Amino acid sequence: MIHWNDKESLTTIQTALDQDKIVLASGDTVLGLWGKLTQKSFEVLNELKQRSDKPYLIVVGSAQKIKLFIDQPLSEKLETLIATCWPGPVTLIFKARSDLPSWMVSQDRTIALRVPDHAGLLHLLKHCDGLFSTSANVHGLPVPESISAVDQSLIDKVAVVCLDRDHETYGQSPSTILDCSTGDIRVVRPGAFSIDVLHNLIG
Repeated sequence: MIHWNDKESLTTIQTALDQDKIVLASGDTVLGLWGKLTQKSFEVLNELKQRSDKPYLIVVGSAQKIKLFIDQPLSEKLETLIATCWPGPVTLIFKARSDLPSWMVSQDRTIALRVPDHAGLLHLLKHCDGLFSTSANVHGLPVPESISAVDQSLIDKVAVVCLDRDHETYGQSPSTILDCSTGDIRVVRPGAFSIDVLHNLIG
């Protein structure tokens, strides 16, 4: 186990990701599994999660990076949403670019993106276009709030475990998900960002 603020941690994580290995790490929401944006890493995540029915959300280092993934204009409401909620625990679903591979997008050609509010992750994301992100649990099992609650089968199969130093527990709420792919903005999953605040922000 390593910690985000250890001197060599980012190098260790980057090396593992570059080899299509999966990292179990803390972030700004729940404990997560992180993988490189490759088909191999996608398949490894599916094996670890024991699922294959939907894509994973993608974390990016800045709002400017979303142009690499989306194919839709940003309305004034969307620009307000992005400027206010990122970095932060809000995932936005957009219409995906037509040239993205099937393992990166949903069946209806949408893609879920987020900019995390976590210094270690943001530093890591400076070196890549983005990373797959999903909660550190086997599909159908509870999301763990501490490393001791993570299924041992996951810990045994990941390459690196990286945590925030002195944290014993982590958030139980995943990011709030909003579908923005059709022009309207619809709540898909309530989460760590208040729906009331979003209502006050964009109606």
